[in-house]
Amino acid sequence: MSAHIIPAASNALMLKHFESQGFDRVYLDSRLVSTQLLGTYDTDLLSTTAYLNYVQRLAAVTKMAVIADIPDNVELWTLPTTIQALQKIGCRQVILSDANLENAEALDQILTSAQQATTDENFEIIVKLDGFINYGLDELQTRIDIAQANGVNHILISNITNGDIAIIKAVATTALISLIIDNANINYCGAEQLNPEFILDTYHVYAGLTRAARTISQDMVLKIFMG
Repeated sequence: MSAHIIPAASNALMLKHFESQGFDRVYLDSRLVSTQLLGTYDTDLLSTTAYLNYVQRLAAVTKMAVIADIPDNVELWTLPTTIQALQKIGCRQVILSDANLENAEALDQILTSAQQATTDENFEIIVKLDGFINYGLDELQTRIDIAQANGVNHILISNITNGDIAIIKAVATTALISLIIDNANINYCGAEQLNPEFILDTYHVYAGLTRAARTISQDMVLKIFMG
């Protein structure tokens, strides 16, 4: 059975197109949204307030279920209000990354705070484990165990390649595992080998976004100077 693929989007036109193609869920990735509005990807992020405002406006124009980020720049003390805001917007799934967490104990602390802020039993926190390439299989196992101990049973693994799939299969877990295509070294066929709950795709959306911007800009310049 093929894994359910969920596209990322960064503007209302993309939302409308994906909805017209039959997708029932969409991912509003904070880095793609920052690229859309700031022209950056791996550097500056929108402020949490700006991101939440943008998610609220985009969620209002689609019937698809929206998956949002808890942005990487959220501080622990603002995490509860961020989660409550996402619940109020109507998000039923949000992704919390371990990207800026120094160790597994920090993940435990932030998940405890996140779960205490959750008031809707239908609201699901998904933990995105970004650092597998740095901390390896044993730490991956540890962080999955910590997530489950905090009542989070859905894990999203990112920053991997097709070659990592066989290694990740060695993780002993009852958690739901999803994957994200976020680089050129993983593709849908490779990700599907893990039988994930779903596959998010941000890499191709980002590539398409930047390619479209470049093409439009070049065409405009040509028309200005060549008529």
